[in-house]
Amino acid sequence: MKKYRFLFLASLITLVLLGGMAVVACSNNFKHVPQTGFVEHHVKNEDSHIPFDAYWNAPDDKIWNDRVNGVNGKKVMMAVVPVDTVHMDVRPESSEGFDALRNLAAYFQKSVTDSMEKEVAKNPNFDMVPVGTRGAYTLELAIISITPTNARAGIFVTALSGIKGGGLVKRFIKKGHIAMAGRLRDENGRIVSEFADYEEDHSSLLGVDAKDFKKYAHHQRTIDEWSREITDVYSSTYGHKTPKRMISINPF
Repeated sequence: MKKYRFLFLASLITLVLLGGMAVVACSNNFKHVPQTGFVEHHVKNEDSHIPFDAYWNAPDDKIWNDRVNGVNGKKVMMAVVPVDTVHMDVRPESSEGFDALRNLAAYFQKSVTDSMEKEVAKNPNFDMVPVGTRGAYTLELAIISITPTNARAGIFVTALSGIKGGGLVKRFIKKGHIAMAGRLRDENGRIVSEFADYEEDHSSLLGVDAKDFKKYAHHQRTIDEWSREITDVYSSTYGHKTPKRMISINPF
């Protein structure tokens, strides 16, 4: 009897996880992505292979695919510049907010660099190089919008979770969010690809999430996922599908 109960619970959890991931994969927050002037092509993503809300690409399929596939010894060489924090929809109003923004920008650059270095280790046709290297692409990123997680509300909601109806309170508390934009330039400075994405806090499916009690922990997790997605998209051929995995079961 216990065995069947365990199998039932395991199946139920699996269905919940798959359902949650499907919702995330199918959703598009393009209407929430602010136009701040960082990208020239503010275009809703219609390519199901790409995980971003906005996406535009120059018709350079053959040039790009030849590099990704290592044709005639070619490879994708990537340089990453510091993350832009000038193109914000709303600038922070306090020194604490400015410090947090600078820290998140530095975190974003390190996260995407670390992700790409992992790709370098396993992909002979992908390399990271200094800015200005001949033949290299340059990745430019920007944080364009941010609202901190309401950490005090997270504590309040947790306190109410054991009270009947207390869980409903969480629905009326505004979530934190972060939005980013990016552009890829070729060695001549020409923009060949642009993208943008907007994400709200995604609490763990387990119901309790330590990130709810910190102002920017959700933002860091989102940045790490963006870094994985950016690396996967820009180290792969056209048509490659990059999955979106913002839902997590990790409560820390």
